[in-house]
Amino acid sequence: MAGKLKMVGKGLLASVGGVSAYVAGNYYLDKSSSTPLSIEVAPPSLISGGINIMPVLAAVFKAMPNSMRESFQAKANKPKALNPEDWYDYFGTNPYEIEEVVKDKVWMVNYKMTNFFAFDKDAEFFMKVLDMDYTQDSAIKKAKLGAANYGGDAPNMVIKDLEKIKEANRLALEQGKTKESVKAVGPFPMNMAVVKLNNGDLLLYSPVRIRDEFEFGSWLDKLGPVKYIVSGSSAHTLMIPTVMKRYPEAKYVGPRDAWMKLKNFEGLGKDKPEFEYTNKDDLEALNKELADQGVKFHFIDGDVATSTLVGVAHKTALEVDLIYSNCNGLSKKEMEDENGQGRLFKWTLMTKPTSPNNALPPYRFWMMDPTNPMSAMMQSAPKKDGSSCTDMAKSLRSLLKEDIDHAVGVHANYLTGEDFKKSMDMNWNWLDGKSLLDD
Repeated sequence: MAGKLKMVGKGLLASVGGVSAYVAGNYYLDKSSSTPLSIEVAPPSLISGGINIMPVLAAVFKAMPNSMRESFQAKANKPKALNPEDWYDYFGTNPYEIEEVVKDKVWMVNYKMTNFFAFDKDAEFFMKVLDMDYTQDSAIKKAKLGAANYGGDAPNMVIKDLEKIKEANRLALEQGKTKESVKAVGPFPMNMAVVKLNNGDLLLYSPVRIRDEFEFGSWLDKLGPVKYIVSGSSAHTLMIPTVMKRYPEAKYVGPRDAWMKLKNFEGLGKDKPEFEYTNKDDLEALNKELADQGVKFHFIDGDVATSTLVGVAHKTALEVDLIYSNCNGLSKKEMEDENGQGRLFKWTLMTKPTSPNNALPPYRFWMMDPTNPMSAMMQSAPKKDGSSCTDMAKSLRSLLKEDIDHAVGVHANYLTGEDFKKSMDMNWNWLDGKSLLDD
């Protein structure tokens, strides 16, 4: 997709005809009639021929009918393989670590998959836009500034981390995917939540690949039959085909944007999701079906970037793509991690001055801003009047009123209930300028 987008941008720049003027003019007219965010964020940039072509790309996407834009993005971002590669594929080691969160009820499964961002040509485009291409001086500068503001030993650590990632990127470029390059780049870790319902059935939230090696598959089978497969975010679809194939009778729960991607995957085995939770009636039906099972779901309305669904299962929040920064800062494990990419991500994008709230990366603001070029290119766009922000704040306040003792984050790992609520407020209280923890 990256190559297609660049070609579109260059073609439009080269053209001086009426179509080009019409497309660009419509974009800027639409932008002028939209409400920007109340918080200042540096805009995205993609330089080609000395010109920032992001506004040009946005103009092209704005000119598309909604159905065309949605279809284009869905097809471009569909899962590419039935079984995404993980640490076992390259090293024969166990890619799973299991932690029991609520005795006999909730487990967090940490999973090491290969870091596809380092080897995917399409990802290169986005890494440049997000300013995480560490061959660029701008990314290096942001990392060092963020580390300096973070304090402690971060300024010394970031120098070593930048050297490591530079070497890892060199190996990935020269060798492609080899044991050496995959190890140097490091894994892309993510967590799946396994929930045992009150009737003994299982619900998988943001599932990962289920292997029989190391008796992981049999461990799940012994816990109970898998009856629900939940995509908690429209951005998390890579693992869904393989999990659906293993559990064909399980009910799939996901957002509209995720299903638009998945239906383009050949051999999926389903004609439609059992519950499309971005549909109000489907969400109500899902919660009614699970009312006696210790689980309730909250759709975070207004989150156009990921259409997130947060569950509360046995007083444990199940979260994905909302908590980027922990209220307590980087954990001891993250600070001691040999690979260091997690803390480098924090210092580069989620620390001032790059992050305006010292918590979220800039792209999360861009996606909520109807005047930003990035939001114009998304599968689902924010409302022009800016009300997506107030809708999201309202949804989050409703969620945070729940009785929560623990939390499992797909990326945020384990949090206490109190830290979950504080972290959610820290990341998102800018939406309407008020604490999400107040009534």
